[in-house]
Amino acid sequence: MTARTPALTPAPALLTAVFEAASEAMVLCARAGDLVVLANEAARRLLPDARPGRPVAAPLPADGSDSFQAEHEGRRLYGMRRPVDDDHYAWYLRDRTESAALEVERSRTAFLAEAGRRLAASLHVRRCVRTTVELAAAHLADAAMVVLPPHRRQSDWTRLLPGRPVEEGTLREATLGEVPGLTEALGGFPPIPSRWLDPAQAPAWLVPAGFGPVGALLVIPLPGNAEPAGALILARCGERAGFTAADEALARVFAARAGAAVAAAVLYREQVDTTAVLQADLLPPELPQPDGFELAGSYQAAGDALRIGGDFYDVFTPAGAATDTMIALGDVCGTGPEAAVLTGKVRQTLRALRLVRTEPAAMLTVLNEALLQSARTPRFVTMVVGSVRRTDHGRVRLELASGGHPAPLLLRGDGRVEEVPTSGTLIGVLPRTVVRPATVELAPGELCLLYSDGLTEARGGPTGTEQFGEDRLHQTLAECRGMPGAATVDRIRQVVADWVRGGGSDDIAMLAVRAPARTPLSLRGGGAPTPSPYVVAARRGDRRPRSRP
Repeated sequence: MTARTPALTPAPALLTAVFEAASEAMVLCARAGDLVVLANEAARRLLPDARPGRPVAAPLPADGSDSFQAEHEGRRLYGMRRPVDDDHYAWYLRDRTESAALEVERSRTAFLAEAGRRLAASLHVRRCVRTTVELAAAHLADAAMVVLPPHRRQSDWTRLLPGRPVEEGTLREATLGEVPGLTEALGGFPPIPSRWLDPAQAPAWLVPAGFGPVGALLVIPLPGNAEPAGALILARCGERAGFTAADEALARVFAARAGAAVAAAVLYREQVDTTAVLQADLLPPELPQPDGFELAGSYQAAGDALRIGGDFYDVFTPAGAATDTMIALGDVCGTGPEAAVLTGKVRQTLRALRLVRTEPAAMLTVLNEALLQSARTPRFVTMVVGSVRRTDHGRVRLELASGGHPAPLLLRGDGRVEEVPTSGTLIGVLPRTVVRPATVELAPGELCLLYSDGLTEARGGPTGTEQFGEDRLHQTLAECRGMPGAATVDRIRQVVADWVRGGGSDDIAMLAVRAPARTPLSLRGGGAPTPSPYVVAARRGDRRPRSRP
């Protein structure tokens, strides 16, 4: 009896069972007539019409293609064709709907990330707006335009059209209503769906000739700080163009980020403008050049970005019946904006006292009372106030009063450096201030230097921590014998800068008063004497001379 050999050819039922059990969608087709022979369960879920005996129907191509990608009943399908034998071939199908949606989401996330990075890179309003239209035209529409809120009955706009550079211009406020939904967007109303906007109503200036027919229009507000920062207009060309719900949702998210960036840039510009106005009033004034003596000043704030601080100097020209020029140099406790605000108060108080022709010592007494009454927190001031006049003998007389400030220095004609014997208590601390004024005279060529302690306390030198000190200041000042006031101040500033070597320092202020030297005059045809380049620079208001002798 012989053993039975199993059949090597599977039964059709077995092949059908294996075909049905496959997880991948497969459709077996006969070459003759391109008829469906068999479709497993996975294929029938994707293609309900793929039944045995029926011709191959869309999305399956009947033109002999080896692959296809198509949208079918809301699904994104991909298929590959492979031969089975001489009479049959099979389609292997894959549903890429989820992966396609994931790719779209990744693309949108990458776009929003790029938008956030580029929009946050600048606080310049114009640059933020240009970046907004560039991103919108590249990812959201064929053309993009940003319109800013009206200012003085005009609105600035920025536009980007295909194949053109970024364009800018202004619109009259009356023309904003010509664009459907623009007035509402600038007013902060929610965005109007694109299907509610008729592209045919778009004015000619919105999309000039050459763009083509506007098929879809979308107007979205740019949210700002409590009020809209502007409006974003998106346009797609072509009669069948449109915005899907997903497109509009993405545009709203982008508009929110763009609006925040534009609003931040506008706020920064307003703060910069305000700071510039305040700085213009808080910075040391342009020095006048009275007849009979020279004035030269220098100021350097501890914070270069602010350009203002706690040190200051000021000059008050004669007012009313007064014949003296008043000078002041002071140091407010602290640095930065708070010190600068108090500096402004002190300078305004001194100007008011000057109008009533108050003497230097009395000025400090009144200022002390004013600071004690107005100060919210204890902050003191040290300062020197003085009156300057030219005497009948060609000398310059100074009456100086100090309130807790370093004594001014005198540079005599023989190179000696002396301290002015004036002293006093801090201003703004004690209920009663004590001031000991002093009167000095400058012979021709001699100089009086008022300075703040930031000069002597500047740290540097070989160790980087050593103070510049009074001895070095005296020595440097002595080396300036015979030099004009502007050159003297410039020389001291340079020596201190070399000592600090780029390191940090406190505010530094200097004010020099110099009696003109008696030098031979170079007359031209009996005309006026030719002044030195330092005097010319000082009369022009320059902080530094234009040339050296």
